[in-house]
Amino acid sequence: MATGKVHVMVQPSPHHTIRPAQSRLRYETALLLSLFPVALVTYLCIRQFDIAISLAVQRWLFVNKGWSQHTASIPDALLILVVSITIGAYVLFRYRMSRGEINAATLTCKTLAMAAPISFIAKSVTKYVFGRINTREWLLAPTEYGFHWFSGDDRYSGFPSGHMAVFAALIAVLWRLHPRYRPPYLAILLLLALALIATNYHFLSDVIAGAYLGLLVEACAFRVVARDSRFRPFSRQEG
Repeated sequence: MATGKVHVMVQPSPHHTIRPAQSRLRYETALLLSLFPVALVTYLCIRQFDIAISLAVQRWLFVNKGWSQHTASIPDALLILVVSITIGAYVLFRYRMSRGEINAATLTCKTLAMAAPISFIAKSVTKYVFGRINTREWLLAPTEYGFHWFSGDDRYSGFPSGHMAVFAALIAVLWRLHPRYRPPYLAILLLLALALIATNYHFLSDVIAGAYLGLLVEACAFRVVARDSRFRPFSRQEG
């Protein structure tokens, strides 16, 4: 009687250089060590730059009626995006695994399926904890500048930037596993940061904190995913 066999195809990517296992640990250590400088820069922005930048944006960009109208009510589709990426990436991961395709693309799908929802949950929790007033709400009530801890109010959900956290986590996955396209990845994040500030949806410090939160989420998600021995040839930190 013939027995069916599943042929597992382990396909090294031509753009991957397998490095020692310690390289991922070095990246994670550097990320943790950067917590203090990032926190310091964020604090300086809160104390010195956020208000000035927001007022400059309001003065120079929102004086244009077209800009003001087009940015007045941009729909927040972040949850829809996260759900779509999570489901799509997981379905694609299962499909590729069923075909025995164990490679960087499959690892990417699995990591994206984990990083997307975790980053969304992380930003929701931190927003609730910090309770910072949204930039646009602050423009209407300047005396409320600052943090309103555990407020649970939509008006106080500016810190950190959820969009920056989610996109930083997702792009960090691609940055790690597909380094060939790092310049476009960086450009996307910078454009997003600029858009969030230029539309006065976030202060500069919100964006910085969101980006760092996203990087932390990606590092944690990848550490979990990389435990699977089948993906070890593709789970080395790229330089």
